[in-house]
Amino acid sequence: MHIFVALVLSVALAVPAHGLLFGAQQCAHGPQVAHSHKRCTLLKLVDGAGSNDDQETSPLEIDAFRQQLLRQFGDATSDGASSTMSSRETPEMAQVRVADGLAAGMVLIANPARFCSRNPFSRAVQDLNRFGLQGPVAGDDLSPDIKAQMLPVLVIIEHSSKGSRGLLLERRTGALMGDISMDDFGCVAISPLWLGGIERQNSLYVLHTCDGIASAERVRDNLWLGGWAEARPRVADSSVAESRFKFFLGATEWSKGQLEQEIANGAWFVLDCAPELVIKDRVMGMRPGKTKPVWTELVQLLGEPLKEYYAQVYSPGIE
Repeated sequence: MHIFVALVLSVALAVPAHGLLFGAQQCAHGPQVAHSHKRCTLLKLVDGAGSNDDQETSPLEIDAFRQQLLRQFGDATSDGASSTMSSRETPEMAQVRVADGLAAGMVLIANPARFCSRNPFSRAVQDLNRFGLQGPVAGDDLSPDIKAQMLPVLVIIEHSSKGSRGLLLERRTGALMGDISMDDFGCVAISPLWLGGIERQNSLYVLHTCDGIASAERVRDNLWLGGWAEARPRVADSSVAESRFKFFLGATEWSKGQLEQEIANGAWFVLDCAPELVIKDRVMGMRPGKTKPVWTELVQLLGEPLKEYYAQVYSPGIE
């Protein structure tokens, strides 16, 4: 079922000095869209990612993809097994691992060697404004945390031979769900509205970990898309926590073979992350000096495979 709601949202397309589009403002919990003028947009509440045609991947394709990722991480082995963290591994760290393949539910994190370089020939992604950037993530005036906030992190909600679609995990619009409609979103009025991407700007995506909602579409185990009309009464009566839902305006899209080529060129690391990490509320639990950018959190949880890339953003020895 499609629900239409009116959104009063201002979006500035002026480019700020530090390289983020959308008039983004830096804050402790991520880049935020600035307000410059008001416009009324008709939003379509999306109940699913779309067609699941051609999403099956053969075991040979999975093995080949995993070998490619392991080479990218500099940790390929003869049997394709990834390195473990042995005694240093914790239950929380086990929630992130190298993905077996490119599929819905996997998480893309930017390779700083590709997104921070000023050399245009080393950029595996040419159209950086798709991720809220006007250019490479570079500048002596940027702190490591700000650089990490600017590095794109996305969850894939749809992938097939026809293309891919994902949602940015750390781009805020500056609006709350109560700003959209108290009738439809009053029970999550103070939940942030995140910017999923610059495509499909009339679409509102609801990502959650609430199973048992018939109208929701499965993205992966314990991660669902849509079904808000059915879930809303359960959130309103507190039988389901509102923190299990995340709301996105728009999406990021790749044409046929585009994402695979960007990965082959070293733009992205593909991770298999627990849905709880994707949905995690990093705003309500924010404490000054304690909140990590999503990029930083996932890289640290994965550990050794991305240690050298962490050092490219953060000085050695500084957490």
